[in-house]
Amino acid sequence: MAGFNEANTVQQPILDLLVAAGWKHVPGNQLARRTEDVLIESDLTDALAKLNPAVAEDSTRAKEILGPLRAMMLSAREDGLVVTNQRFLEWLRGQKTHRFQGREGYDPVTLIDFTYPAANTLVVSDEVTMGTPGHQARFDLVLWVNGIPLVVIETKTRLQARVTWLNAANEIHTVYEPGWPEFFVPNAFSVATDGKELRYGGVGTDIEHWGVWGCTTEEIKPNGWPRVQRSVELLLDPAMVLSIVADFTAFELKGRHSGAPRLLKIVPRYPQVEAVEAIHARALHGTKRQGLIHHTQGSGKTIAMLFAAVKLVNEPRLQNPSVILIADRIQLVSQMYRQFLRAGMPSLQTPASAPELRSMLLKDQRGVIFTTVHKFKDAGVLNERDNIIVLIDEAHRTQEGQLGKHLRRAFPNARFFGFTGTPIADADRNTFELFGDPDDPNHAMNTYDSDRSIADKTTVPMHVAPRLVQFHIRRDDLDKAFDELAQEEGLTEEEQDFVASKATHTRTFFANPERVQKVCADIIEHFYSTIDPLGMKAQIVVFDRGLCVAYHEELTRQLSARAGTDATPDEAAVIMSVNSKDDPSWQQFRITDEREEDLLNRFRELGDPLKFLIVTSKLGIGFDAPIEGVMYLDKPMKMHTLYQTITRTNRNWKNSVTGQEKKHGLIVDYVGLGDGFARAMKPANPEHARKELEVDSLITQFEVELANTLDRFAGIDRTSSSFDALQAAHERIPDDNAQERFAAQFGMLQGIWEAVWPDERLEDHQADYKWLSKVYASVLPTDTRRDLLWERIGAKTLELVHGHIGDVKVKDTGVDVVIADEGTIKRLIEAGVIDPEEGSGEDTVITASEVVDNIANRLRRRLEGANGGHAVYKSLSERLERLRERQFAKAQESVSYLQEILSVATDMAAAEKAEDTGGKAALDLLPDSNIGALTQIFREYKPDNTPVILEKVVRDIDAIVKEVRWDGWASMEHGDMEVRRAVLKVLRHYRLPLQGELFERAYDYVSTHY
Repeated sequence: MAGFNEANTVQQPILDLLVAAGWKHVPGNQLARRTEDVLIESDLTDALAKLNPAVAEDSTRAKEILGPLRAMMLSAREDGLVVTNQRFLEWLRGQKTHRFQGREGYDPVTLIDFTYPAANTLVVSDEVTMGTPGHQARFDLVLWVNGIPLVVIETKTRLQARVTWLNAANEIHTVYEPGWPEFFVPNAFSVATDGKELRYGGVGTDIEHWGVWGCTTEEIKPNGWPRVQRSVELLLDPAMVLSIVADFTAFELKGRHSGAPRLLKIVPRYPQVEAVEAIHARALHGTKRQGLIHHTQGSGKTIAMLFAAVKLVNEPRLQNPSVILIADRIQLVSQMYRQFLRAGMPSLQTPASAPELRSMLLKDQRGVIFTTVHKFKDAGVLNERDNIIVLIDEAHRTQEGQLGKHLRRAFPNARFFGFTGTPIADADRNTFELFGDPDDPNHAMNTYDSDRSIADKTTVPMHVAPRLVQFHIRRDDLDKAFDELAQEEGLTEEEQDFVASKATHTRTFFANPERVQKVCADIIEHFYSTIDPLGMKAQIVVFDRGLCVAYHEELTRQLSARAGTDATPDEAAVIMSVNSKDDPSWQQFRITDEREEDLLNRFRELGDPLKFLIVTSKLGIGFDAPIEGVMYLDKPMKMHTLYQTITRTNRNWKNSVTGQEKKHGLIVDYVGLGDGFARAMKPANPEHARKELEVDSLITQFEVELANTLDRFAGIDRTSSSFDALQAAHERIPDDNAQERFAAQFGMLQGIWEAVWPDERLEDHQADYKWLSKVYASVLPTDTRRDLLWERIGAKTLELVHGHIGDVKVKDTGVDVVIADEGTIKRLIEAGVIDPEEGSGEDTVITASEVVDNIANRLRRRLEGANGGHAVYKSLSERLERLRERQFAKAQESVSYLQEILSVATDMAAAEKAEDTGGKAALDLLPDSNIGALTQIFREYKPDNTPVILEKVVRDIDAIVKEVRWDGWASMEHGDMEVRRAVLKVLRHYRLPLQGELFERAYDYVSTHY
């Protein structure tokens, strides 16, 4: 009787799925080819005759194509596999021509029918041998299209835990590709699977970048055969394989900090394919003209835009369109341009100025155009064609204001598609409303959120390690010193209030030199003990540009001291915007775009001594450095800005020397953002209502007020910027009463303008409003006394304040909390910590204390009900009370506190559901959370080969501890001893170790939760 093996548990079931999808099974040993041949030449000859009139006319002409194809495959050993694979793709896509014997001119050569996939010869073979005697490989499964091997599938057994898809992928990448490169010259991609996971990758692709396949509209499937089965059905469908070849393959020449650039093959991820297909379909739609793509940060939105542009430009039904790619920063545009240029895409234009852009579009430029949204300011209508397609990166940033309106006005009949990782929906802005279609699910054509991305291992989870920065203000001494300073300087009470408010601004405490020194010391200690040994690097986000300079100076000093005199210290670099008028000490950080890119490339390079990047607002988006393992966050941030910032750490990375993979991105939080992370992770609600204004009536009122105000200046040339014109305006405001009336009039205009702008109807009045604003500014009384006062004593005051802030301590809380994994959002919503129905504005997000109150109210109703005495509710009540007893001022800002709230809220929801559906009997069946946690501890720490039934151990501990403990036991010596004895008694009974990590972890848990 045959047992389970790789062939019958993995290879054969996949073969059956492929046959069901339309591939014809021909065993490898029955193929019409010699083992040293790459192609099934009889199948390819038939396809050439079917698809090419010249070959149909004379079948011998097929040899004229087969010869160059064979020669190209043989050249892979000399020219390189990836380079040759790129050349062969041109043949596969029908982009090559040939002058056949007996015919004049060149004919296009077609190898595959992409329009009708089923019209091709589709074959799947198992056990395919390749090579000559003495040097042969055997591939488990191969997919052939018209005799061309497009996909190689390597399978491994499901029955050995140590053998995984990784073994199969390594076999393809490190054995088959270098050993038999000619077979992989036509390769679209390869597949590796162990029946539990399935991964795919292009030739030459490092294993850590092999991807998974799925569907964004289906539930996230855990690893296992159902996920593998669905991946085979979706990815290896003949139409999808051919679509990847035709529309979703690119090549990128990626530079290195040292050494020659390397050519990389790019094959798509499934959300990219779905997004492009959605855009393509919408672009051809008769009436719908816009759509939103919501893909999480780090999941490859730029590549999706690349593939979309290729597909749209090549779509004949769009009749040679113009595809315009928009970003909001020049740096992002240049990054996108290089990405597209490296992919070998033709017809690229990057206008250097607004006039050049306008000229290009007025002349009806076709192809792909890269630019920023700023170049469309006051552009007017540039082109009314309806086959203009605008793809906008980070759409939440660029399109809500006036510039977005100018862009849309420039192309009144264009189609607009927005890409965003952080859509915004609040009282002022709504990305879903601006780009989304209400008929699309959740107002987005395609959504790939962070939970799905992490589940797919496209990005890694993010953890937070809170740090508590404590300091002591010697308040009495400070007050006394400040009074002495005020008396010495002769300050009035009003001036004292002004100086005090300036000196006690939030920045003052962040800029305290001792705090900067202590935080930098903590950063260095943490980095070199946990991050640097793995080869990863760090980004430091600080309060403002001045602190960028301060942190750089202090880090450089400490890094030099750490290296000593005999070693070269590691480096830190500042990336920030600096103007010529800024502080002279900042000018050293004023660098060109090229110099900045050099620094960023050094940062990305493993082994380069540039280990730290210091920023305040730059590199928030558009920056990709997988080597970044930690972000030291020392700046208050919130909502989408916080989310965009912390996701810099979520990229996959593998140390090329040690093979160590990044498991998660770490955020070390020196600010105490606490449940701000939950707010940042919360999905925006597309239905959030924007504030409503009676725009028409406001604009009418504005026009009336504007006319009345301008009457005062009748006869003055408002187009003149001369002194005489300004002086003439001043003569119409001769005294204080006139100034007050004018100020009131202008205040009304300003209030309406700021409320309604950027409504297009205001633009006709922009010149008049701007002129009035200049007149208002020129007559407004100026009080420079305060500025001069601060100039005179500001530095002295800050020195005084800093001198009375002391005893700064940075405390490691010992907490490392997951803020984003594949179930984050779902758990937060299910537990009631966040409400999917409420808006995302700051004023509508519930705080930690409100969550606790919410749980307490729900619990009170249950305690008063029929089952109020049940142990489940008693346990929840005790846990909630422990939360209340903690120091709320600190706990409210603590991520660990948020996690405990989440745990209680989750169990509360489960208890409510159980009682509502099954009464007391259902409550009796609920698992005890303490037992579940203890079980996990024992699974992790019990010695190997110890025959212990864990459920009995933890239930015995739970039962005995509940008997011997009492309220306040942990603070009493004899109470502590009783509980320790109880735990030890159970361990002794089951012959488990009485000392060491197992006991310590079990006791720590009991002392915290009982």
